Amino acid sequence: MTDSNKLIYNLVYDYYEARILMGVCLYGEALPSIPKIGETFRMAPRTVRAALTRLEENGYIEVTARKPARVIYQADAERFRENAAKYFVPRRKGIIDFCGAGLLLVEPVWMYAQANIDKDTWEQLKKRLSEAWVMDLSVATRLHLYAFDELQNKLFLNFYWELLRYIRFPYLSRKNMHQERDRELLVDEKENESEFMRVAFEDDFNAGMEKLLTFCDRAEGEYGLRERDPIPFRWNIYWQRPQLCYTLVSRIITGIMNGTYPIGSSLPSLAQMAKQLNVSYRTLRRTLSILGSLGIISSHRGKVAEVCFDIGNIDFERAEVKEGLRLYRDSLQFMALTVRHVLLYTLQNADKEQRVLLAERFEEIYRQDACYKCFKLVSDFIVTNCPLATVKECYSVLSEFIVWGYPFVLIHAKRLNLREEYSKVICKAGKMLKDGELEGFADTWKGQFEHDLLKADQMLDEHRCGR
Repeated sequence: MTDSNKLIYNLVYDYYEARILMGVCLYGEALPSIPKIGETFRMAPRTVRAALTRLEENGYIEVTARKPARVIYQADAERFRENAAKYFVPRRKGIIDFCGAGLLLVEPVWMYAQANIDKDTWEQLKKRLSEAWVMDLSVATRLHLYAFDELQNKLFLNFYWELLRYIRFPYLSRKNMHQERDRELLVDEKENESEFMRVAFEDDFNAGMEKLLTFCDRAEGEYGLRERDPIPFRWNIYWQRPQLCYTLVSRIITGIMNGTYPIGSSLPSLAQMAKQLNVSYRTLRRTLSILGSLGIISSHRGKVAEVCFDIGNIDFERAEVKEGLRLYRDSLQFMALTVRHVLLYTLQNADKEQRVLLAERFEEIYRQDACYKCFKLVSDFIVTNCPLATVKECYSVLSEFIVWGYPFVLIHAKRLNLREEYSKVICKAGKMLKDGELEGFADTWKGQFEHDLLKADQMLDEHRCGR
């Protein structure tokens, strides 16, 4: 199985690789045309071609000019079974973890998405589904993807695709497995279509999980996979530009927030920072350039950069800055929709000492006049204390984008008293935490994320950074 997670064409590659290696697409079968695959995955033809080229290079298919690609991989039933065992057994623990995490991270977003789809849009989505039979996911799963696409939140849609890539068993569906029920959904009129679809999705997922776990229990000993290290879920973001620079921007801003690089001080030399961060000079220079465009540092030719936070000089015309603001906005929406459920679950499973420590941290940032750290504090608590690995992975990534929002939040400090804006909610939340009012605490942060989401949307409109 592929271990490359860097390019967006892996969505196509992994889908067909799974189906070929596990015996769903058999020797001699034709794949759909490039335009049809592109429509299903919302990809340009050149991206689909790159995926097919890689499938051909690895001996799965044969690509012939002006003809559909055909499967050339040959194996017997035993080999298909072994391929499935080698993929799923090491990921069994992670897939089980997702069953709990999905209720916290996916279900709230779906409820919001379907509630905001009007009747005309719903009918258009059903029409698209009835016409697009390229991908052998159930209609319920594909409707999830279409509904999430309507949110125009690239970050969440990416997360959902990555989950599908990891669990993979929905990739192994066949059209006739859901034919009758899909016809009911797409053709027959239903009084409550969204509820029908929700139940259908749950039935599909639960049935798939039951079969998968039964298979893993048998295959684990059969193929001697008991001692293999588990492979956890990892959320890999597909960037249009190198991801490392964006990650480094977040790390350096976090260092500024934590006092590693105090405001008014000089950053270490390029040589020192490149060694500390384990990156090339070229990557570091590009990262510092982005930080300069954010107004976070001031660089002068031949001199060491200075941490200045001249927030009046944010260059909103720069592509990386626009992308950072959009991702900050998308992370706020993702967290606004999920943080109540995630926080409640985490707090209910945390020790009393951990809750007390969180309340003390709120008091600390209030005394330090560092209320802007409150969102990072909440996300870090979840990453540290949530029992579900998928939630920890998700919120660790979202935490990076929240840090990206630091300069965008501070730009409003010139117009508003930032301490006054956040101090009330911090004091209220800290008291609720001490008094054991966990639901009130979670509701407070849900409201605050929603409030800052509105501000981020206003900033996007103001600087025409469209989604």
